[in-house]
Amino acid sequence: MKPLFLALLILCMGLLTGCATLADTRDARGQGSSQTFAATFDAVWKAVPEALSSLGLSVATESKGDGYVLAERGATLFSWGEKVAVFVAKANVTETKVEVVSKRALATNIIAPNWESEVLQRVARLLAKNKQ
Repeated sequence: MKPLFLALLILCMGLLTGCATLADTRDARGQGSSQTFAATFDAVWKAVPEALSSLGLSVATESKGDGYVLAERGATLFSWGEKVAVFVAKANVTETKVEVVSKRALATNIIAPNWESEVLQRVARLLAKNKQ
């Protein structure tokens, strides 16, 4: 009985190792996918939460002064959840750079979606729509 208990304990510890938090995701700035948009900081800042929400991600924290939005999605049938950080920074007066970092809540969950390209595409669509 003791060997089975030890094996289960080790398995559980292994599964919990590598869990990502929103803070981990925010600290991964510079490791995500980025794109520069021909739009002002304010226009992009307005589009980011809308893009996240439309993808089913819940905004947990946003700091316009620090230029980041943190979002997450809870567990689903295929994932233990994901954490997403979106960094928004002025590239120049008329352009704004957006970087998206996506992390799986549980590192061993290889089928969890990576939101980086989807968030960037959704922001691009919203900005194009708002220009019309």
